[in-house]
This record gives sequence, C-alpha cells and structure tokens, in this order.
Amino acid sequence: MVVLQLFCMLLILRQGLADVVTSTTESPTRINGGQRVNETVPFQVSLQMQRRGRWQHFCGGSIVSGQHVLTAAHCMEKMKVEDVSVVVGTLNWKAGGLRHRLVTKHVHPQYSMNPRIINDIALVKVTPPFRLERSDISTILIGGSDRIGEKVPVRLTGWGSTSPSTSSATLPDQLQALNYRTISNEDCNQKGFRVTRNEICALAVQGQGACVGDSGGPLIRPGKQPHLVGIVSYGSSTCAQGRPDVYTRVSSFLPYISQVINQDLAQ
Repeated sequence: MVVLQLFCMLLILRQGLADVVTSTTESPTRINGGQRVNETVPFQVSLQMQRRGRWQHFCGGSIVSGQHVLTAAHCMEKMKVEDVSVVVGTLNWKAGGLRHRLVTKHVHPQYSMNPRIINDIALVKVTPPFRLERSDISTILIGGSDRIGEKVPVRLTGWGSTSPSTSSATLPDQLQALNYRTISNEDCNQKGFRVTRNEICALAVQGQGACVGDSGGPLIRPGKQPHLVGIVSYGSSTCAQGRPDVYTRVSSFLPYISQVINQDLAQ
C-alpha cells in the first residue's frame, strides 16, 4: 500500500513556514504540469492563512455561488474561520485580486481519514459577496449527476508545489495548469489506493501531477461548458512519481452542496 499524502499546505505549515520556498523561476520539472496559466480562471480561489504577519496560500477552491467556495474537508477541518481568507480574481496568489473573509465553514459530517479517506469535501461562505459582474470572477458549473469514466480529458489548476518532495514545498506565484486524463477506479486501486465510488482518479506521465498546496482545487472537464468534476484530495507520499491523483467526485455530492448553499442563503 502506497503511503497517502493529503495535498494540503497544512501538513507543511505544521513543520513551519521556514521550510516553504516560493518561486516564479521557470523549471522543466514543474510538478503541476509545466504550464503557467496566462488566461483568467475566474472560479479559482486561493485559501490563505496568516503566518508571521503575512498571508500564505495553503489550499485551492472553486467559486460555486455568489458567496460559496467548494474545497476539500481536510483543508478546513482544523481551521478557524477567523484565521482564513479567500482571494479571488487573480493568477498570482501573492498579488492582486480581492480578499474576502470567511463567515462560516461546512465540513462534510461524514468526512473521515480512518481507515480510509472519505467524503473529503467542504464549503465555506464568504463576505462580502463575490463581485460576479467582473470578468475575472465567476462561478463554475458543477454539472449533473452523470459519472465520469476513464480516459476522460480533465484539467487541474492550482498553486501546488513544484517539488516532488513533501518535506519542503516550492510554491509558484503564478497559477499552474495540467491537462491529463482520468483512469478507472479499478486501475487506481491496482496502483495502490483504496478509492470509493465517490472519488475520481487521474494520471499523467511521471513528473506531472497534483502536489502540496493543490488541495481543494478544481478538476475541470473542459469543453463548451466547462464544469467541475473533482476536488483535489490526496495522492502518494511523493508527488508526480507515476502514481494517480485522487479527487473527490463532485457528482456524488450534489444534494449535499445544494443543501448547504440553500441553507446559508436562506439565513
């Protein structure tokens, strides 16, 4: 069984931010696909926490309503809402964009990491509401209940580490993207994981994949109407070394997402 690694900056933050290096240097070994994003990704957010007097990116997320971000449960489980902010409308997590404070968080009530990771999904509500009239800020469609199968083209975006090691993280300032394909859950299990029906796996060539800092971020099925199909959840103990990336399957949680949003907006 491969050692699991939650792709969340929190695991690095526990060791201290002195281990984290941020860089915009071009590198052929960039883990998250080797492709810098130059066009707006209006639904992409950076979840940030304050450490030593400055804001630090630790997870990604997706705008799914005028006040809600969808992310991973392991990103928010142990966080206080007053310690986290959401930055939107920028390709650079360190500069530009609009910062929103959190009002509340909703971690899936059946989220668990033992004996396996399940229900790794959470929503946070922000204030003020997102300025959806801007061209660089918008919601992403969460699609229907159809299950995505294998060999489906998908796209990951995030500010995850550009180093395969999880003992230190090299976070790019600029948003990165990776285009790759899903694999079947059976294939994923044969490669050392224990995924459930509520998860999706994707696999690229060695040297490409999700890593620390990508947690909670979007996996999109591109097309005329791009829609959100996955939430970055976990992978192997070293990133992008030929093992699959595991995502929470959004289509499995549509009733939960709708319930949380409707309850929040009714208050």
